[in-house]
Amino acid sequence: MSTNHPVQPVYPQYLTGGGEMGQLTRDYNWSANLLGSPENWSQSLLTTISIILNSRFPMFLWWGPELIQFYNDAYRPSLGNNGKHPGALGQKGAECWPEIWPVIKPLIDQVMAGGDSTWSEDQLIPIYRNNKLEDVYWTFSYSRVNGESGKPAGVLVICNETTEKIYALQTLQKAKLEIEQAQAESEAQRDTLESALQAAELGTFDMDLEKGTMEWNDRCRNLFGISHREPVDYEKDFIGGLHPDDRERILNVIGKSYNKSESNGDYDVEYRTIGAEDQNLRWIRAKGKVYFDVHDRAQRFVGAVLDITEQKMDEFRKNDFIGMVSHELKTPLTSINAYIQMLRAKMKKTEDEMMVSFLDKMNAQIKKMTGMVNGFLNISRLESGKIHLDKQSCFLDELVKNVVAESEFTASGHHIELICNEPIPIYADQEKISAVISNLLSNSVKYSPKGKTIEVKCMLMDATAHFSIKDEGMGIKPQNIEKLFTRFYRIETKHTQNISGFGIGLYLCAEIIQHHEGKIWVESESAKGSTFYFSLPAAQEVSLTSTAQLA
Repeated sequence: MSTNHPVQPVYPQYLTGGGEMGQLTRDYNWSANLLGSPENWSQSLLTTISIILNSRFPMFLWWGPELIQFYNDAYRPSLGNNGKHPGALGQKGAECWPEIWPVIKPLIDQVMAGGDSTWSEDQLIPIYRNNKLEDVYWTFSYSRVNGESGKPAGVLVICNETTEKIYALQTLQKAKLEIEQAQAESEAQRDTLESALQAAELGTFDMDLEKGTMEWNDRCRNLFGISHREPVDYEKDFIGGLHPDDRERILNVIGKSYNKSESNGDYDVEYRTIGAEDQNLRWIRAKGKVYFDVHDRAQRFVGAVLDITEQKMDEFRKNDFIGMVSHELKTPLTSINAYIQMLRAKMKKTEDEMMVSFLDKMNAQIKKMTGMVNGFLNISRLESGKIHLDKQSCFLDELVKNVVAESEFTASGHHIELICNEPIPIYADQEKISAVISNLLSNSVKYSPKGKTIEVKCMLMDATAHFSIKDEGMGIKPQNIEKLFTRFYRIETKHTQNISGFGIGLYLCAEIIQHHEGKIWVESESAKGSTFYFSLPAAQEVSLTSTAQLA
């Protein structure tokens, strides 16, 4: 009696392992292939396939006259996705590689004919993969594999795709060329900058705040009156070269520039130097930038310095002239005003209303002229450093109310809405702060049509006194706002050509507020109106006597 057992598929030892490709090779229906069933394969083919499947290096095999294909897991990624895999297994070489067959077939024929093995390094051989024809670079060798007869029966391909390496090298080469080009451009720009610096007579400085070193060019050394060629010493050459009256102020400004949250690293200041060797006094304009690390620590401080001595001397001479002329004009204006008051008193007794009206108009013009003269005097004092602040304890809200009350006659064509509902204590020069409020109110009246509302507001917030005045006037274009508080700056349009002024009012306002350690700014939209603001430090307490003085 015989026992029938089911026939088990034969997996010879040489087809074991090999990962995905080993499994695909074992599962392949080789009986339907030109090579036939593995049981009939030559020992040479079996041994070669075993080596390929169990190698971790990319390998590929063409076998027989039709160059039937085998490959391993290490080679598999080079075929990409949605391309030749897994159809390439058991396929004829010519059918698998039509796009490169004219390139590789001569190499295969050379080896199959008994010629020497080939070696190609970083060879561009485009193949179809990932649904497109891709440029692929390879380093590979073709070696013959002999059959049982000792004659070439196949070609073993040991290869490595080097596409990423080639692209990386190309990127590096491109970067190298860009760096070389940038270096050439940088050198040209440096030469151009150096020429410009020399032409403009600009000095430059560069401080490494980590190392504590400082570099000056020749012009910067000249401006500090030093001729030695030794490294610049911060304490000796820079701080020692500052005018004693400017030293503390400049060190404070530099300290603030090292604080990113306070200054954003910006540095723009004027100061005097006393030459270390020549003892000459020079006025310097310095502008620079502090650079910070990711932790906002100051790392580098660079900038330029310009000799503005002649410019300053011209300003001093001009201010002296303005002060002298303004002072000389003030005396006759005072006399004219006195005569007008005397005439007015006399005309009132005669009940000549027309003459009284004329004298009132003359008086208004004299006041306007006196105001302009006082403005020029204040400019002269400000810029010569002779302005005096008579600070006293007072209330901002009361100063505002007084100015608004005094302007009722001149602003009669406008509706003034006053919003000051709480005591706002400040420590300030009452006369000068009142002048600021009066100037801002006067501007709102001048630059807005009659019948419009002007909102005057003051409030106390976060230990700071705030003032704002909003009008419905002509507004200010963005390009004019940054220059608005500049001395003698006027916006010239068809709307302003008939409005008198010299462009000193807002400049004086800004200077007065800054001398009070406050801030002044404006928000505006052309043709819709403007809102001017200023803020001052609030005082802790205000005595009753100071309040009474405002009455």
